[in-house]
Amino acid sequence: MQLRKKIVFNLFCLSPPCEYLSRMRSITIGWTLALCAAACQQSPVWADCIGDFNGDLTVNANDLGILLANWATAGDGDANGDGYVDGEDLTLFFSNWGAVCAASPTEIRLACTPLATAPFASFVQTFATGSTITVAVDPALSAAQAGQVADLYVIAARTAAEWQSNAALVDVRGGAQAISYASGGVGSNRFELTGGSTLSADGGLAVGRGYDLVVDQDRDGSLSTGDLIDGSDDRCALWIARDPGRPGAYAVTTLSSYTANGVTAGFTAARLWYPTAIATLGPRPLIVISHGNGHLYTWYDYLGTHLASWGYIVISHQNNTVPGIETASTTTLQHTTAIIAQQATVAGGAINGKIDTSRIGWVGHSRGGEGIVRAYDRIFDTPSTAVGYTLSSLKMLVSIAPTDFLGVSSAHPHSANFMLLYGAADGDVSGIPTNSVTWPFDLAERCTGFRNTVYVHGADHNDFNGGTLNDFMGPAGTEIGAAEAKDVAEPLILVALKYHLEGEIGLGEFFWRPNSTLRVIDIALTTTVVKEVVVAAAANPVVIDNFQTQTTTGLSSSGGAVVATVENISEALARDTDSTFTWSTGNPHNGSVRATASDTQRMVAWDWTTAKSMEWAILPALSDVRAHAFIEVRVGQGSRHPNTVALNAGATFSIVLRDGAGIEVRRSSSLQGEAVNRPYQRTGSGTGAGWQSELRTIRLRLRDFQAGGTALNLANIVAVRLEVGGSAGSASGRFILDDLQFTKD
Repeated sequence: MQLRKKIVFNLFCLSPPCEYLSRMRSITIGWTLALCAAACQQSPVWADCIGDFNGDLTVNANDLGILLANWATAGDGDANGDGYVDGEDLTLFFSNWGAVCAASPTEIRLACTPLATAPFASFVQTFATGSTITVAVDPALSAAQAGQVADLYVIAARTAAEWQSNAALVDVRGGAQAISYASGGVGSNRFELTGGSTLSADGGLAVGRGYDLVVDQDRDGSLSTGDLIDGSDDRCALWIARDPGRPGAYAVTTLSSYTANGVTAGFTAARLWYPTAIATLGPRPLIVISHGNGHLYTWYDYLGTHLASWGYIVISHQNNTVPGIETASTTTLQHTTAIIAQQATVAGGAINGKIDTSRIGWVGHSRGGEGIVRAYDRIFDTPSTAVGYTLSSLKMLVSIAPTDFLGVSSAHPHSANFMLLYGAADGDVSGIPTNSVTWPFDLAERCTGFRNTVYVHGADHNDFNGGTLNDFMGPAGTEIGAAEAKDVAEPLILVALKYHLEGEIGLGEFFWRPNSTLRVIDIALTTTVVKEVVVAAAANPVVIDNFQTQTTTGLSSSGGAVVATVENISEALARDTDSTFTWSTGNPHNGSVRATASDTQRMVAWDWTTAKSMEWAILPALSDVRAHAFIEVRVGQGSRHPNTVALNAGATFSIVLRDGAGIEVRRSSSLQGEAVNRPYQRTGSGTGAGWQSELRTIRLRLRDFQAGGTALNLANIVAVRLEVGGSAGSASGRFILDDLQFTKD
């Protein structure tokens, strides 16, 4: 018998466990594995804890039972994370049999905005300086016990590597804050951060400063087993942001005009702004501003000065717009090359050696806004078009109310980081349904990279430059004026540039959170700013449905079944087809001026007058969303539809997640404080009021679906459902939807 045991051990240690088990059926699994663990001399500590399916920090027979119970499913027991429990998982599991896992603190979201109803806290990262900051501890997801006292620390942000090498807790406020847990859930365990409104946001050139949060459960002053941490990875828990609408730390020097070499005759003049203290700084990103037709390069002092105060080198150049977009793109290309080549002589050489040619941003207005996209497309097609820099140098394109003369084949941002800034009262690039040249949303919809849109009610075409022209075409009493439009442009363009050119990812929430919960002080709370954000395909979102493939309404683009009770569903090109904004049942995408006839961008539209829903099945390969942070969708109200007119207000809905065990959790779309806004009530182009489709990105944090001990299993989400009407949201309405997906931070 002793000899037989030895043979068994060697077979197991050298063979796949499933093969071994098939040979030795007469020996009990538990006895065999225990013996084999000893023979293989498994290490007693295994940091990754792969195979500890029940969370008791030991890989043993209890975990084996879980794996076998979920065999051939996407449930617990998926040790290798491929979305399926099979022999590969069994092999990996047995290779770690007997391991005693290294326990660690619990990574959990802590910073939040408090809510009056369930889930009682919406977990966020970014706070404006001076804000009250709330920390919430969910007893259902932590070791918090009623009556227990713990210490809450605010730590200067550390990377994951720094946390691994230094577990000491040092509070930036001078000492930890004692908190006492109460009975009940999250709503009873929210704590206002002492001194939160005085946390420094001074990050030097950065717009803000990051912090991590730790709840020291054992009060030993060190991050250890059982403690709670928000920010143990490279993402900080808190980003305290200075107001991006206020001037930065640097005085600005302006060179009113210089002559650029190698530029088309008659268009050689440019203006330069840079930090007066540029000599003390390292190489800085370059921003190039390209004006529109009939505009002047001298009209962008407001933006050039603002960006330079935050550390950028900025030029605004004469732009050859009259012949068209191709010539405008040429002057953008030429002036970018010229300032790089002439940096030793322009402004007496003040910026010599200070231009970081690997970080360039282009900002264009009107024809200039399309021109920068065309210039990017030209480099994409012919890399040698760029001289002194490369396609990868162009980290950001910002198009302000751009035209679309060239269409999809030539005005294409490809995978660039792209921002669209656009006024709903634009009387020039107006979005009228009879002329696709005036459809700026086309350019954004073509982008396959990271893109964000800022659509401003009451702003017109020329509010975004320094000229005196006024082409306001909105309802009386809604005009915000040039000063307010610039108060929107300055901070949100700066945020986009800082995010993409300098990696300030803590600013990302400015792309989608409303001004009511993440305030830019200079933007009036009465100004409607509609924000869209779509992450790049390279960020690996789990796409449930983007309506680009599987074009029947019963099947999602990811291949899952779609079951809907909503009414009048239409999945089609995001294009108004009848040349009028008057509502017609024959034009279900009324107001959608987001795709020319040559474009491919599709969306879905539907309406409701009673409680209805649309549910998407999630394929097993996509069901584990633990690595993701949000469920999100782009959604807008259907322009001039009778239900939209009857609602005459913001619209709300609910998102429901269901896991493999049948647990469903419902959350309101308005957790961040704002509904899907009523369309801008502009008239013209037919009867009625309402203008082009304006979509808002609604993002709900997956963490919010687990609050309160819901037991929702994010490793096995089998369905997502949007609910409208009844208790789920607005009683009636019409929606246009796109990009339902799970995304990361």
